[in-house]
Amino acid sequence: MTVILTWLGRQALWIGLMCLFGACGYVITAITNKRRRDIAQFTLERDMYQQRLVRAWLMAMLFLFLGGVVLLIRAFVVPLIPAPAGPTPTVGIGLFTATPAPMRATGTPTAIGLTPPLTATATITSVVISAPQATPTPAPTSTPTPAPPDVYLPDCPHPEAQLTLPTAGANLSGEVRVEGTASINAFSYYKFEVQFPGSDTPNFVSQYDTPVKNGVLGVWDISDPNRYPPGGPYRFRLVVVDIYGNTTMCIVPVNIVTP
Repeated sequence: MTVILTWLGRQALWIGLMCLFGACGYVITAITNKRRRDIAQFTLERDMYQQRLVRAWLMAMLFLFLGGVVLLIRAFVVPLIPAPAGPTPTVGIGLFTATPAPMRATGTPTAIGLTPPLTATATITSVVISAPQATPTPAPTSTPTPAPPDVYLPDCPHPEAQLTLPTAGANLSGEVRVEGTASINAFSYYKFEVQFPGSDTPNFVSQYDTPVKNGVLGVWDISDPNRYPPGGPYRFRLVVVDIYGNTTMCIVPVNIVTP
């Protein structure tokens, strides 16, 4: 039954148009039979046209009734159908992969035993060679490059897809708590995406199947500097999807900094 109601909701516009055209056709038929009845000279002809007139009006009302029922199902019943269960939240794969850090030499003194050829009067001596102490050099850190103020304007036109945290232009690190609203008519799921600086391609982060209003939407983990290098602006995207595949987005530009 749920599948049938969902299908009727998707095809409501076409079914309504067909019902409207059918009703118009029978209205024209009814008007034609009324004219013929009025000019008929014999009682038998008038009775025949009267019956056709009644049938035409009944069919026109039937078409209008069916069209109204389908539109009511589309407007009031389909939004109440629960969304199908989707996959559990999964973490997407970014554009960067971890690179193993180079090993550093440690200046620990070591002893190397030098053994000369044995003779009757030979003695064994040992020579201790101390390696110079390696001085660790601090790893370079990058800071976000200042961007014009208009770069950090949020793009959230729909009130049912909003981000309250993080805010536009915020400096983020570690695990970021994401708050806001993701609740639209015929809700199916929402997901997080991110666009890296200078890229127009969104990268999948995670997906959730329960609507939220003014609450916690999830967590965005940016603690791996190899996957999310410090800089900006990153464009964090909330994408809300309904059961018909329509999407509603909220985009907030942010910076990622070294913890």
